[in-house]
Amino acid sequence: MLTHIDDPAVRPMLPAAQSELLFHGFLEAAPDAVVIVDGEGAIVHLNSQAEELFGYHRVELVGRSIEMLMPARFRGSHATQRRAYYAERRARPMGGDLDLFGLRKDGREFPIDVLLSPMLTGTGTLVVSAIRDMTAHRSLEDELRRRTRELEEADREKDHFLSAVAHELRSPLGVLTQVAYLLRSPQAGAAVHQQALGMLERQTVHMARLVEDLLDLTRVRCGKVALHQEAVDLRTVIPKAVEICRPLLDARKHHLELVQSREPLYVNGDTTRLVQVVSNLLTNAAKYTPQGGHIRITAAKEDGAAAVFIRDDGVGIPKEMLSRVFELFVQATPAEDGGAGGLGIGLALARQLIDLHGGSVTVISDGLGQGSEFVVRLPLLPDGPKAS
Repeated sequence: MLTHIDDPAVRPMLPAAQSELLFHGFLEAAPDAVVIVDGEGAIVHLNSQAEELFGYHRVELVGRSIEMLMPARFRGSHATQRRAYYAERRARPMGGDLDLFGLRKDGREFPIDVLLSPMLTGTGTLVVSAIRDMTAHRSLEDELRRRTRELEEADREKDHFLSAVAHELRSPLGVLTQVAYLLRSPQAGAAVHQQALGMLERQTVHMARLVEDLLDLTRVRCGKVALHQEAVDLRTVIPKAVEICRPLLDARKHHLELVQSREPLYVNGDTTRLVQVVSNLLTNAAKYTPQGGHIRITAAKEDGAAAVFIRDDGVGIPKEMLSRVFELFVQATPAEDGGAGGLGIGLALARQLIDLHGGSVTVISDGLGQGSEFVVRLPLLPDGPKAS
């Protein structure tokens, strides 16, 4: 039986029915999850966005306490907060600066933002909670904080770098100034000129190596270093590295001992870069060992790898610094005899070059005054060099 729309019994119901439909339409069209509760905290209505967000069907929630949608640690205080809200009913965010979390049906917590609004009805005041999942927002905030920390660290590293370069250049520039004074002196004889030229040569080599290390480090960090790899007998690398470091070893009167493996130690490597690694480690040992100290280089096969051990009886490394000695610009201890310890990039560059070779470099020290041992390990070529 159809009822005519002009029936007086039906006409008064139309506005209420239309309002109800309009209310449900707005509720379902809301961009956020919406949960409506009464003065006792019982859920009286919610939209489909809330069902999806919390993982419940609405029949599982209507009539239940709103506290079931929050982690247990928040439930005890929520009843008090709810009563306080009814005492001062107005639209406002929930929790102020607190971090709020929702609880899904499967027990997973997730960050939320909640906007509370009072809704007057014929039976009393309800509270409308508009709930937004903040997981993506919080992840973005965390990422921004991480990027900010990285930028701050990069800024500090830049300042440290500039300071270290200025400090490292000050000494050779001071020597070059002295050389210029000697060469200008009318009293300077042939012996003084020869001494000045020697000083000039040493400091020029020192600065050239400093610049080259800086450029190499930049190339490695930017991925612009191409290794020219071939079968290399690691035993041939050591004499070349020693030759590079010989002036420093002689100047500091160090006793150098070489212990070479009797069998070949073939690795897939770039000879120039491997020489650079060993010379950097040997230079480090020479700088941090007292004059007349002992340095031992051993090349051997160990656990299926080709290994180079560089052991010194120098100043040693504090145990708390062992994990940081390969970091850029880090110097675990002052150089022996108060000499310049360098920029702290030699070890960092050595590790990065060895990483490119698929190997490892580690350090062992029993502490200050106990010397140090650096160990380079590279994968052995099982069949040696391939015949061409």
